[in-house]
Amino acid sequence: MTTNPQTGRTSALDELRAAYHEQLTRLAAERDAARRQARRAQAQADVARADLASLKSRVGELLNAAARHLPDLPPVEGPDAPELPAAQQARALPAAPADPDPEPPAQNGEKPADRAARAA
Repeated sequence: MTTNPQTGRTSALDELRAAYHEQLTRLAAERDAARRQARRAQAQADVARADLASLKSRVGELLNAAARHLPDLPPVEGPDAPELPAAQQARALPAAPADPDPEPPAQNGEKPADRAARAA
């Protein structure tokens, strides 16, 4: 059974198509706006990181200048300065304990339990 739309009226299918197209257009606009906002946020974060690095550098310079004029103030090490040996040792992982009685490698696919039983 076929239905012929009356002249001058839109069919339900045409209305659905129009609504679907409108929704796709709206979603695409929202997606584009979100992408623009993300790019702006990324650019602001990049600027903030650069500003922070510049401020850290300037504070280090000022502290070092102050240390030259105030004998009680120790000089400040920059971020690229090597780490103190005590700090390196504190962060180091402990060495694995040495095995006092290492087992020889398995022969012909035998299991360690088989070796122990054979040795007894």
